[in-house]
Amino acid sequence: MQATTAIYTGVFLAVAVVLILAAIEDIKTRQIANRLSLILVGLFGVTVAADLLTGADVMAAIVWPAVVGSSVFLVGLALFATGVMGGGDVKLLSAVALFAGPDLGLSFVLYVAVIGGFVAIALLAWSRWRKDQSEQSAKVPYGVAISAGGLWVCFHQISALSI
Repeated sequence: MQATTAIYTGVFLAVAVVLILAAIEDIKTRQIANRLSLILVGLFGVTVAADLLTGADVMAAIVWPAVVGSSVFLVGLALFATGVMGGGDVKLLSAVALFAGPDLGLSFVLYVAVIGGFVAIALLAWSRWRKDQSEQSAKVPYGVAISAGGLWVCFHQISALSI
């Protein structure tokens, strides 16, 4: 049991690092590299393997998290099609939703939406203060909000391991 706790803790700490890197990259370039979302999906695969090796139900280990991730992706795809979110944001959001699963999925999305609103307001205020009307300054780095929500998921999952 301690070995799997160590695996889960390591995975969630790795996820946290990837999320911090994604936020930094999004602030600097207003883009999130696909490799970061792919790393998260790979880390999710590690948790699935650990779940299945410890006798977890396939529905709980794979199916329900995939349903949540796919649902978030489909909604994100609609937001991307309307120009509200970037493709990297949608992929990152969907990858983190896998870790949130059905238990934390709705809370995760709500946290991201609220934090994203604060980021957008802060960016608008900053742009007006600097009198910067460039196209780059108008793009909201939602990766920051996604990363913040994802960090909440990570710390929630790690704290649940000690119970």
